[in-house]
This record gives sequence, structure tokens and C-alpha cells, in this order.
Amino acid sequence: MLRKKGFWIGLIIALILSAGGGYAYYRTVYLPGQKAGEPAIATSQVRRGDLVISVGGAAVLNPVDEVDLGFQAEGYLDQVLVAVGDLVQAGDVLARQETGELERAVAEADIDARLAQLDLDDAREGATDAELADARAAVASARSSLLVAQYTYSTTLNSSFDSAVRARQIEYQWYVDQSWEADERREDGAISQEDYQEAWNDRAAAEGRFNEVLEEAEMEELDTGNQVDQAQNTVYQAWEGLKELQSGPATDTIKRAELSLDQAVLRQEEARADLEAAELRAPIDGTVVEVAAIPGEDVGESPFITLADLEEPVVQFWVEESDMRGVAVGNRVEIVFEAWPDDTYTGEVVGVDPALVTVDGTLAVQAWASIDLAGRQASLLGGMNAEVEVISAEARDVLLVPVQALRELGESQYAVFVVQADGELVLRSVEVGLQDFANAEIISGLEEGETVSTGVEESTETTVPTQEEMPMPGMRMFGG
Repeated sequence: MLRKKGFWIGLIIALILSAGGGYAYYRTVYLPGQKAGEPAIATSQVRRGDLVISVGGAAVLNPVDEVDLGFQAEGYLDQVLVAVGDLVQAGDVLARQETGELERAVAEADIDARLAQLDLDDAREGATDAELADARAAVASARSSLLVAQYTYSTTLNSSFDSAVRARQIEYQWYVDQSWEADERREDGAISQEDYQEAWNDRAAAEGRFNEVLEEAEMEELDTGNQVDQAQNTVYQAWEGLKELQSGPATDTIKRAELSLDQAVLRQEEARADLEAAELRAPIDGTVVEVAAIPGEDVGESPFITLADLEEPVVQFWVEESDMRGVAVGNRVEIVFEAWPDDTYTGEVVGVDPALVTVDGTLAVQAWASIDLAGRQASLLGGMNAEVEVISAEARDVLLVPVQALRELGESQYAVFVVQADGELVLRSVEVGLQDFANAEIISGLEEGETVSTGVEESTETTVPTQEEMPMPGMRMFGG
């Protein structure tokens, strides 16, 4: 409604101007009539300042690299050589296990390896004169043992056991005859039942004695026969051993010795590796951020020291979905940690995730920023919370006016009302740069210290004419 009213007023003023009396009308008729109920004009001085376009969010400091460290084998913790916050370099010893058993294992493995090497050397050198003499003596001894065993076996065949067997056999046969005679007399009724039973019992007892002595004789013969077999095997083995020594180093013997040495060396290396692993070393340069064990504790293979690379950490941050336009790779960021509220760190956005995430039930943009630690003395730890401000645009030491002073003439075309010394308003076109919700950067068209109109003070009851409603007669228009 106001815009239509302004149109008609402007048209009337234009007609008056066209008649040649516009200016006089404005000064003598319109302006005095307005002053009676004219509202107070709000103004602001053109000043110099900084204009920063930014969005804020929550952040957390993450190390570039973080590793959890523990021993490779079971054992008790002997020493912890670092504390939380210590700076370490790759290769530094962080902790040690108890090593008594490991050191003994290394010593035993060293001995086994040396013995295996000596065996291999012997196998490669061949038999010595002493070894050949021993082998020949072993053959002669085996032959003698064989002769003794053979003689013993032959005498066993004609031993006292044989005469005893014959005696028991004759005895057993006599009682067999007596039992048969008892059978005949029983048929004739010439023997009592008691005597008949006794005859058969005597026969059974004689049979038992005969079998017993026969078994003993057989066992003696079997035992001496086994001794002969064993003696023959001993002679064979002695001959083979002598022939092997006389033939020089055997390929199979050397290979077995080499294999034994390889196995001994492998056990030696494993023992030394276990001992070396009892020292926990830093794999990277970094900062100790956690120590979760004390000496004497059975730490096993579980991680108990956490090491983080905080030399070039990254800041993970989140801003609300509505502020996503302000987050882009390359934008400068300012970071303030809760632990160090008086220090402001700088960096820039290095990555923006392609999908929204949910943070505390709210959709947000997740992004990553670098942080400049040059010359900083404060200790920063992984996981520290911070607030981040992402600066999408900024202008430093520039001319500023309140956004309420701007009058939009067209797309990206603006003007302001400049208040003259006599209170007169002059519409002047200006070139506008950055804008936020409060201020606008003036690139050209104004000078520092000039006064511009920002509208009508809210305390007045009279409505001031809008830009379109302002009377054109007497109003001067200057280009920027």
C-alpha cells in the first residue's frame, strides 16, 4: 500500500517539477508541511573495521596417527620408561618385560647352535684315525660277542635241563602206566575207588612236573637264541659303521648335520627375537597419550601404551546443516580449545565429508581442518574438545555501514542516504562488497566519517516516507 502511495506522490512531484515550480514547492510547501510531524531519522557514521563471514561448530583434535602398543608375548612388566605427555622418537624404549627366562633361553639356544656347528664340521671332515680304530675295535668286539652267544646256545641244547626233562618224562610215563593198570583193575573190581583216584591224581601231578621242566628248557633255548640274533645284528652294525667311516664323508650325514644346524640357528633367532621383543619400542615419533599398566603387572599381550602423532594433528568438526554453505576446502578456520580458552589457533579446511551425519540428533556437516602449531608451547592431546569458526570470507580495515543503510536499486546495485551538514538527505550510489546480518562493506561511494541514514527511529509515531515515497524535488543524486 505504501509503495502505491509513494508512486502517486512521486508522480505528482514529477508533474510539479515539469511545470518549473518543483523545487519551490518542495522548499516552501511540502517540506514545511512534513516537518510538523516529521519523525526522527536514525543515522550511523561510516567507519573502518573488519567484516568476517563465518559459521561456528564443535570440534575435537585427532592425531594423524595413533597406535596402541603392547608386548608380543606373555610376561610381567618390569619397567615403564615414559609418562603421559612425553615426546618420543621412533625406536625409543617405552617399557620392558622381566627377561630372566628369556635370557636363559637365548644362552641355551646359543649353545645348541654351536654344538650343531661342530657336528657339521665333523661330518664334513670325515673320520679320524682314532675313529677308524674305534670302529675296527667295535667290529672285533661284536664278533667275539657273537661267538660267545653261539656257544651258549649250543650248550643250552645239551644242558642239565635236557636230563631233567628226560627224567620227568620217564616219571610221567610210569604214572601213565599206573593209571591204565588202575583202569583194568577197576573193571575187575580189584581196586577201591580211593586207590583208583589216587593213581590218576599221581599221573596229573607227574604231568605238571614234566611240563614245567619242559617249559624251562624251552625258555632257556629261546633266550640264548635271542642272544645270538642280537650279537649278529651288532656285528652287522659295526661293519656298516666301519665301512661308512672308510668311505669318507657321507652326503646323507652332512645333510642331516646341516639340517640340525639350521634348526638350531632358527631356535637361536627366535630366542633372541623374544628377548628383543621384551623391550617395547616406539614405532613412530609422537606423544604418549595413555599408560595403562604399572611394573609388576602381568600385562600379557594386551596394549597398555597409546602413542599419537600430534606434530601435525587434524581437527574434526561439525556445523549445522543450515550453515553448510560456509564450509569449503581452503576456508580459513580459527580454533579455541576448552583447555586453553585464551589461545586461538588457525588452520584451514582440508576436507568435507560428502554426506551429512547425525550429531546429538541433529543433521550436520562433518569436515576436517589442519591446525598451525608453529611457535606454540601449549600441550595438545588427542581427543581435546574445541570450538571452531570457519571463515568463508573476510575484509579487514574496510569502510563499513549498517545493512539498514542500504537501499537496493536493482540486482547488486545499492545506494545510501547521506546526511548533509544541514540535515538534508542525499541519495548516493555505492559499491558494496561483503555483507553479514549487521554490516556491509563499502568499496566505493563513501568516505570514512560521513553520516548515513539507517531509517526511522522506532520510538516515533509518524511514518517516514520510504525510498520510493521520498519527494524527488530538491533531492540531489550523486553517483559513486
